[in-house]
Amino acid sequence: MNVAALVDTDRWPLDSAELHGQLSNTFAKENIAIIPGFIKESAIPALIAECDELAKVAYHTTVNADLEVVAYDQFPDDSVIRALYEWDPLMDFVAKILGERKLFRYADPFGALNLAVMRDGHELGWHFDQTDFVVSIAIQTSEAGGHFENASRIRTATNENADTVAAVRRGERTDLVRTEPMTPGTLMVFNGRNSYHRVTRVSGTIARHVALLAYDTKPGTISNDALRLGRYGRLPV
Repeated sequence: MNVAALVDTDRWPLDSAELHGQLSNTFAKENIAIIPGFIKESAIPALIAECDELAKVAYHTTVNADLEVVAYDQFPDDSVIRALYEWDPLMDFVAKILGERKLFRYADPFGALNLAVMRDGHELGWHFDQTDFVVSIAIQTSEAGGHFENASRIRTATNENADTVAAVRRGERTDLVRTEPMTPGTLMVFNGRNSYHRVTRVSGTIARHVALLAYDTKPGTISNDALRLGRYGRLPV
């Protein structure tokens, strides 16, 4: 599979040191780097069709979220999304954005690559992440709702800023919240450890599809059994 043909390398040259520097600076300042149109518009219909098929086997998790999840081992060998995840130039590009010398794919048979499916009524409440970064590719937006809202860098390692966080949660500090663009084809690298964020309630008949690509700064990373049971409803055989 010619994965490179899916990526708009004219707009986003993966080997450009100048682009690496721009995105790395943005990520360092804002905890987020957004690359719209990373996947060519012409490639999106096939990705949507793949997601619609994968969504038939998704597990409905309510652990810290209300959505459906497709695990890595459920992506077939000919999956385009899987090929993107396993494509070294993409992993190396993300490493440059993060300012890391090298990244490694998760070793977890479930968590390495996920498809998050949000249907009518699903939402993801306000929260902070426990990981240093999340990499996602937006594939299909919902008919209504499903907006990724983010209060960037609202706390630090030394200041929880609990009053302001609570005010955002109550809807009293909308001035601190921005809606990040998640148009189909967008690649996003996000550090949610100190940025408070949520996905608003989805409505309508069109599901929201986002691929979640798991990398780490060290090899051999896996999930624990409690997380696997909660998120996927099963354990590796």
